[in-house]
Amino acid sequence: MVCVGTRLARRPAGRVSEAIVDGAERQGAYGLLESEAVGADEIATAVFESTARACAEEDFVFCPVDGTSLTLTDHDSSKGFGSIGSRNNGASGLKVMNAMALSSDGVALGVTSQRWWVRPKHRRRRHRDELRPEQKETQHWLDAIKQTREVIAKHAPNTRCWFQLDREADAWPTLMEAGLGDHWFTIRASRNRRVVLPDGRYSNLWQWLAQQPVKATYELTVRGTPKRQARIAHMVVRACQVTLVLRDKRTKQRFLAVVNVVQAREQGTTPAGEPPLDWTLLTNRPIQNRKHLTDVVFGYSMRWRIEDLHRTWKSGACRVEENQLRSASAVIKWATILIAVAARIERIKHLSREEPDRPASDEFSPTEIKATVLLRFGKSGRGKPAPDARPTLGQVTLWIAELGGYTGRTSSGGPPGSIVLARGLESVRAAAQALEALTSD
Repeated sequence: MVCVGTRLARRPAGRVSEAIVDGAERQGAYGLLESEAVGADEIATAVFESTARACAEEDFVFCPVDGTSLTLTDHDSSKGFGSIGSRNNGASGLKVMNAMALSSDGVALGVTSQRWWVRPKHRRRRHRDELRPEQKETQHWLDAIKQTREVIAKHAPNTRCWFQLDREADAWPTLMEAGLGDHWFTIRASRNRRVVLPDGRYSNLWQWLAQQPVKATYELTVRGTPKRQARIAHMVVRACQVTLVLRDKRTKQRFLAVVNVVQAREQGTTPAGEPPLDWTLLTNRPIQNRKHLTDVVFGYSMRWRIEDLHRTWKSGACRVEENQLRSASAVIKWATILIAVAARIERIKHLSREEPDRPASDEFSPTEIKATVLLRFGKSGRGKPAPDARPTLGQVTLWIAELGGYTGRTSSGGPPGSIVLARGLESVRAAAQALEALTSD
């Protein structure tokens, strides 16, 4: 497994034959993936525990949780895949819930949970209200949160998790599970829940929030996307503590949950034709001052890191959906190793943006740095750093991206992304391996 992971770090790819070029090593990789003696859970445990050990020095870690699906080829329905998306389109693959850990400034530390499942291709659907939580896909959110708590408690007992969940997770079982222990959660509200007011009267959440005074304002840098114009958004924050009235529709049981609510809404800077930014966040994080409020909003903005991870894993550098493995078990093993590689690429990408002056030696070995310089500048190329120079992480990452085809003249005009970094890393790993072999001789 270590050998396979090393080769994937050097050459990320969706297919085994593309990632591992040596014949004997490739055969060994297939043997690992198809073996019944090594389970997918054992490989996953190694990944999760490694991440948890990396969290041990942090007071708290952001833990975004989100689900996605892998669309996979299965022409004769022999691989054990299930339905993906609408059952009418006939797509097949696997569903997965992932959780990852980020440092307090948003740098990827790794993956802490993966929960896989197969959707039946044909089934008679019962109404959601008739199902117990464990019969719904809600259970996968609960399992990912619980698994993350357990692995962090074992390997980083002094580190607190701060779970970041999107609107799909706004359900009473998730609210109850995410707040267990000494951990925090932030869940984006998806519905106008009923609340109990301090005087015992009932109201609804949106109406009660609208009556709250403005607690803070701040400016938020909004990155441009095909659907959103780049801008500096003026955000207005309201907040209060509320008692939510939760209800299990199956049993008709009602119960109360005290949470803090932080609403951040754009005001006065929304471009014509676009909806304003508007987040209503349920959290058990204290909100006693302005910093607490902005921390809650910042924490929720870190949820997008897991979407970046999924892009790098699925269609970016790692292209996991391109694999042609013959069973669901083999796919899960391969995908688990690849997501660890994707997290590594995301870590380098964000560190180079957030902490570009950090020493490159924090993330790269001396041989990797030497290989990067040789490939980028040649033996005596113009602009080559002095032999005793200590390049920064930002410099080395840029050189690696340039080796991968980055020119700085992208359509978005942004910094290097995961694909060019993966291409550059492939060249650097190969050159570093050659240098190590020459040195050992």
